[in-house]
Amino acid sequence: MAQSMEDTSYRLVKSVVQDLTPELAEEFRNLEASPTERELNPARMKHLKTKAEAGQLVTFHWSVARLGDKRLRMNGQHSSNMLCGLNGHFPKGLKAHIDEYDVPNKASLALLFRQFDDRKSNRSPSDVASAYQGLYEELHEVPKGPAKMAIEGACWYDRYVQGLPAPTGDDQYVRFGEPGLQGFIRWIGELLTVKTPELRRQTIVAAIYGTWVKNEREAGSSGPRSHGVAKSSPRTHRLPSWMRGSKQWSRSGEARTN
Repeated sequence: MAQSMEDTSYRLVKSVVQDLTPELAEEFRNLEASPTERELNPARMKHLKTKAEAGQLVTFHWSVARLGDKRLRMNGQHSSNMLCGLNGHFPKGLKAHIDEYDVPNKASLALLFRQFDDRKSNRSPSDVASAYQGLYEELHEVPKGPAKMAIEGACWYDRYVQGLPAPTGDDQYVRFGEPGLQGFIRWIGELLTVKTPELRRQTIVAAIYGTWVKNEREAGSSGPRSHGVAKSSPRTHRLPSWMRGSKQWSRSGEARTN
């Protein structure tokens, strides 16, 4: 099928930074919406409100487009609606960065819409885990994938086995800063290799962590310790008993008896 030859260009006309005020949020909320705008999502609104209540908001990046004699809201629907619903708890000291574009037609509105919150530019859980891991020099040599699994396994164990209020989502990676976990993270970094694909499951890493905890972090051979891990080669560290002996582990992660 031949591609449309319609002009889909857009042009930045103006870019301003303004103090974020209740009046500005209301003005932006009340702008005519672009036909490309998403439906208002209560879950997204709640997420933004939680950030507002925790004092975690940053400068908002809003945008409008001029199509003929219309000035259309292109980005910022959820944030402006959330801000207008804070009922006297409007955040102080923030800014709004507002871009204004000229577009020749509706097709260009759709192309412009695609540039905001591009899926491939989103920060993934791996990106967030890597950011927290990077704060601690003692963890720089640990492969990022196993380090992330170590944190997730520890949180899974605390939540579902211990019944503790363990953090979830991106918040769980804050635990890279726990000195008591860093020895476990380093050991998992040595244990999970291309030769042990069967161990790369959250529940298995959680069980290994549980053994580490229950045996006073005796997941390795005895001897002098640093940050809870034995100063011996990781290859000498013992796996939990239920993963040794007469059982082997298939690639699917399920135990089978010889």
